[in-house]
This record gives sequence, structure tokens and C-alpha cells, in this order.
Amino acid sequence: MYKNQERGIALVLALILMSAMSVLAASLMFLSQTETYASMNYRMMSQARYAAEAGVQKASDFLLDNPVSGIGGQYAIPGPGNAIDPLTNYDRTKSPVLCAAGASGCTPGQPIVLSAVTSKPSNYPAAAVQTAFLAAACAGVSPCSQPPLAAGNTTVKYGAYATLLAMQVFDSYGGTQNVILTWEITGVGSLAGPRPANVEVVAVVEQPKVPASNYAAFATDNGCGALTFDGNSDTDSYDSGTLTGATIPDPDLDGGDVGTNGNLNISHGVDIHGNLYTPRTGVGSCSEGSVTAITEDGHATVSGGIVPLPTGVTYPTPAIPAPSTLPLVGLNNVSGSPTPCQQLGLTAANCTISGYNIIIDGHGTTLSLPSVELSGNHANIVLVASNLPPAQYNFNSISLASGATIGAQATLPTQGVLVNIVGKDNANAPIATVIDFTGGGNTGVIGCPTCSAFDASMLQFVYGGTGELKLAGHAAAAAVFYAPNASVAFSGTSDLYGSILGHRIVETGSGAIHYDRRLARDFWVAGHPMVGTFSWKRY
Repeated sequence: MYKNQERGIALVLALILMSAMSVLAASLMFLSQTETYASMNYRMMSQARYAAEAGVQKASDFLLDNPVSGIGGQYAIPGPGNAIDPLTNYDRTKSPVLCAAGASGCTPGQPIVLSAVTSKPSNYPAAAVQTAFLAAACAGVSPCSQPPLAAGNTTVKYGAYATLLAMQVFDSYGGTQNVILTWEITGVGSLAGPRPANVEVVAVVEQPKVPASNYAAFATDNGCGALTFDGNSDTDSYDSGTLTGATIPDPDLDGGDVGTNGNLNISHGVDIHGNLYTPRTGVGSCSEGSVTAITEDGHATVSGGIVPLPTGVTYPTPAIPAPSTLPLVGLNNVSGSPTPCQQLGLTAANCTISGYNIIIDGHGTTLSLPSVELSGNHANIVLVASNLPPAQYNFNSISLASGATIGAQATLPTQGVLVNIVGKDNANAPIATVIDFTGGGNTGVIGCPTCSAFDASMLQFVYGGTGELKLAGHAAAAAVFYAPNASVAFSGTSDLYGSILGHRIVETGSGAIHYDRRLARDFWVAGHPMVGTFSWKRY
């Protein structure tokens, strides 16, 4: 009887199980559909975000394509020499930077904006720049003329607008006025189709102001022995800002940092009183297939440590002036006819003789001078300094021997001299050794009681070619040498007070390099542009 009461229970259980299975199947279907939609949404969002990032990249490429960054010249930065976009167009006291009163092409009192999207009106004083930005920073969006980009079976569009956050103007080390800008770039990207996606990406593009010189010596070569000290030399540092007159610095046994894109090779009794900066790693034998950071021999030491650089340091090549068409001038005395001033192609307005000194003064004009060989202490060149920008003198080449000197005559610590070395003779042929101080006398600052005779910033030698610099002899030099493509040779017992930058630097004597810390504190150049503060959102 009880068994008869259980009839049909299997059917009930089967129906319950079928219902559960149906619910589970439906759940799996909805889950699969949700995952599909989620993946599709992520794909579309990613495509739209990449489109917005493309807008940021295209806008930043345009803004960084200028003479300051050394890339080209698509975007002419406002400032000196820019007649269509002078600094007077901008109110630099605000952030973001505003259109100044009286500027044409933009609304005074409103932020400076370059735009390639209709949602953000442009407000820039140079119409040609706005037109070029529109052509460079968008695709497929109004009012851009460029078509959208294909993305599978659909298309993506992007555009960007840039707001000028800050504009900094400063006198750059080397005699030029620099203008560095900070932009906030907003990129907008969209994906077309029945399920559109829109993403906004914001990034800040800035160019920092960095110290002009951080090293006693830096070699740009990336190979073995790029920076070589083989003798009894050392590096240390001093601060010319604490000295006046002819007071000889008492260097500190630190701060004499050196750097190279390759290998430092030190031997014998060399003491580097500072750090070694290099992108290389490892200590020991160096080969071109395995470049180590440092190779040490004998009692040579680096008192600091090895500081890794994230990558090799690139220094811009300075512009090379046209050579003087006058032939080489050799002097061992200021007497005789024609006079040294006449041989140098100078008139009485720019050249005078005082004792054994040939005093040259450009009075604000850059002077072009031939190759000069001074071979005695009865013929010395004195270059008159000026306030920023420093007085500029172009020499085909310079050679000093037998105690001859070259110096900067200044009256104020804010003055300086910039010596551009051409590296070619009057027939435009390359000169192998462009600077040769072998046997020369003291080189530095004279006639300035309120500043230091060892202020390296006041006498700068700049050379963009691949010739050789010989900084040898038995007398001190207080100067800065900037020659990123040249080889530099030290020998003898002469000391250098200042800094040296070369392609390969070899020191084989007993002279020291005393780094002037004022170069890192008071003198600046524009650094490498960078993109940072990156954020994005979907809207």
C-alpha cells in the first residue's frame, strides 16, 4: 500500500531537476552575454582611449617640434626673434597663461588655448599657429579635414586641445634667452558605431629648467675608456661665488663628480672626489661587447659611488659659425707693422694695445676672428666681457705657447665672454687641433675686483665640431669647455678650474679638475621635454 503512494515521484524529481537545469542554463547564457558585453565594452573603451592618447601624442609632437627642443621648427615658440608671436601677447603672471591686453587674435584675459575640437574654442594670438595645430592634432572630428582612422569594421576619431599653463623666460647659459612652456593637453577619442565610446585623456607636457653643468668632466662617448684618467690627477670642487679677486680656491674633497655615457678608466694615483654617473653597470675589464661602468687599476679610487643614469645623456651640438676669411695670425710680440689689431682685421674701435695685451671689445657685436697662435708672454689676448648675453667672439682656432694667455676682462660678476671655436681655416678646411693651450699661461678672468678670477662661468669655450682640444701645460685655466663631439687631451701639471664636456676625455698628467659649483647653482639651460601627470576618463 505504501509503495502505491510513491508512484510518480520520479517524474516530480525529474521536473525539479529540469527546472534547475533550465535556470542554470539561462544563468550561464546571461553570464556569457554579460562577459561578451564586458569584453566588447572594454575593447571599445580601449580603442577610444588609444584614440585619445593619439590626440595627446600628436598635439605634444606639434608643440615640441621647435628650435628649443632641437627637433625641427614646426611650432615657433613665442619670444625673441618671433615677430608674429612676441612675448607681449601673453600675461605670464597667471596660470594658466592669459591673453594679454592689446594682443590681437585672442580674447584678452582668457586662457591661451590651441584647439582642434569644436567643443573647446581656440584662443591663440597667432592664426597661423592655430591653423597648423588643427592640421596636426585631429582626425575625423569637426572641424578637422583629416579622415577618421579604420579600426576593424568601424572607425575611430581623435582630437586635442592644449592649454598653456606656464611660460618661463630666462637667460640661458651660453648667451641666449630661453622660453620654456608647460602645456596641459586634453585628447578626446571616440569610436563610431551603434554602441559608441568616448574617452578623454589629460597629460601635462613640460620642459624643465636644469643646471647648465653638473660634472667636473663628462664624456659623451658610450665606449670603453670614454673618460680616462691615467696619472696622478684628481677631481674635486669649489664655489667661486664665495671668492673675490685673485684668491686661489681651496677646493673641497667632494663634489668633483664625473660622468660618461660609456666607461670610466682610472689608474695609478687618480682620486675622483665625487660620484661616477653612467648608464653602464659593473666594475672590471671593459670590451666593446661588454662595456662596464668603471675599470680601476693601481691605487685609483672613486670616493663616492656609481650613480646609474636611466639612459645616455644627449647634449645638443652648438651651431658652428662661418670661418673668418683672414689667414692665420702668429704673434709673439705686440710691436711691429702691421699691428696685431690690423692682422686680426679689427679697427681701433674694437682693438687696442695696452702693454703686452691685445684688448678686443665687440661692444655688443659678435666679432669674427681668424686662427690665432700666441707664442710668448709678450702677446696676450684680452676679451672684454659684457652683461647677459655674454660678449661673443668667434675664432677659427686658438693656440697658446711659451706663457701666452687669453682671458676675459670684466668689471662686474654678471658679465661674461663666450668664445665660439669654428674649427675651419680661412679656406674653409677643417682644423685638426682647434684649441691648443700647451705651454700657455693662466687663462681666466682679469680686472674684476668684485668677482673671482676663478669664476669659470665668465669664460666659456664652445665648439661643435669633431677636432681635438689640447688643454696641456703648466698654468691654471679657469673656464668652461663645451665640445660634445670633440676629443679632449689633458697633460702636464696644469689645473682646470671649471668644467669640461667632450666626446672622449683623456687625462694623462698630474693636473686636477676643480669643478666650480656655481655652474650648477646659478646657470641654467632648457632640459629635455617630458610628458607626465597622465589621467583619463570615459564620458
